[in-house]
Amino acid sequence: MKNSAVTGIIFANFNDDLLKKLTTNRSMASVPFGARYRLIDFPLSNLVNAGVTKVGIVTKENYRSLMDHVGSGIYWDLDRKNGGLYLLPPYITGAKRYRGTVDALNGIRDYIKHSKSEYIVLCNADVLANVDISAAVKKHIKNEADITLVYAKGSLAEVPDETMILSLEDNNRVTEIGLDSKEGEVNFSIGITIIGRDLLLKIIDRAYDEELSSLNCDVIARGVKQFKIYGVLHDEYVAFMNGIDSYHTANMDLLKADVRSQVFNKKRPVFTKTRDDMPTRYGIDAKVTNCVIGDGCVINGTVKNCVLFRGVKVEKGAVVENSILMQETCVGKDAVLDYVIADKNACIGEGMTLKGTTENQFIVNKNQIV
Repeated sequence: MKNSAVTGIIFANFNDDLLKKLTTNRSMASVPFGARYRLIDFPLSNLVNAGVTKVGIVTKENYRSLMDHVGSGIYWDLDRKNGGLYLLPPYITGAKRYRGTVDALNGIRDYIKHSKSEYIVLCNADVLANVDISAAVKKHIKNEADITLVYAKGSLAEVPDETMILSLEDNNRVTEIGLDSKEGEVNFSIGITIIGRDLLLKIIDRAYDEELSSLNCDVIARGVKQFKIYGVLHDEYVAFMNGIDSYHTANMDLLKADVRSQVFNKKRPVFTKTRDDMPTRYGIDAKVTNCVIGDGCVINGTVKNCVLFRGVKVEKGAVVENSILMQETCVGKDAVLDYVIADKNACIGEGMTLKGTTENQFIVNKNQIV
């Protein structure tokens, strides 16, 4: 696949409301994940690993943190004279902000038109998966498809809005698309759509004129008979960020070796903004079991089944279990934490006890002192 044949577009803000406690001052795309990453790193790396050299990130609000993280795209080899990384503005005309994907795409119509790429890959930032997009694009071309949807198989009790449930023929031609979760094993879209540039421009114009809102719900799901739609199976790990519980579960899943090997596939590495720091230091009394830990931490207490980001400090006598502690969080002496999610720069005082449950984690806000 030629580098110039595909342009990537990532939606940074859709479904922010599903992680309200973590997206108050940041977009979904910039939510920290897995000890050193942001959610944007996964779709961005998927595109770069496929040889895509032009990527646009559609923003809406709270994107300062995202801008700080992605910068010029240097960590993804996207700081280029031709192509590269583009942050696309949140407005379409005047002070009007977009309502859904149709408005968003109409707002970046010129970017799509002038990309000169034959194919566009649309990605959501709220789905965690390491996907071989190059193989998916090749199947799209081989099938002579109008639209290709990357999907997974599994049981879904609850999915974000606009998640498409697919019915497929033996050759993976899509025959029907539903939008409601069903019991049992289903085929569900994982937020990656491949479509020809010219067709996308025609769809945008028509959908915008008809005041449609959602590309998935109003166009693709209703256009099964009109368009030649195919599915491409992703048979490895995938997680939707459709709530704080699912975010906690996805982080805890990284404690499983088989999940780590799928999410961090050596053939398709996940890139992120790097920061030089000292190695993590463990005190004489430190007890650490089954954890993912970033650089620069200082651990003198007990940590079990946790994800710790860079610069976390756990003082002597503290016990932290089943928790996610983001960058620069401090846990005081003799504190007890269980099923806690602490945002950046949080501080838990000496002797404090904070406990959540598997379904309802205790949240400590960014910069909060408890």
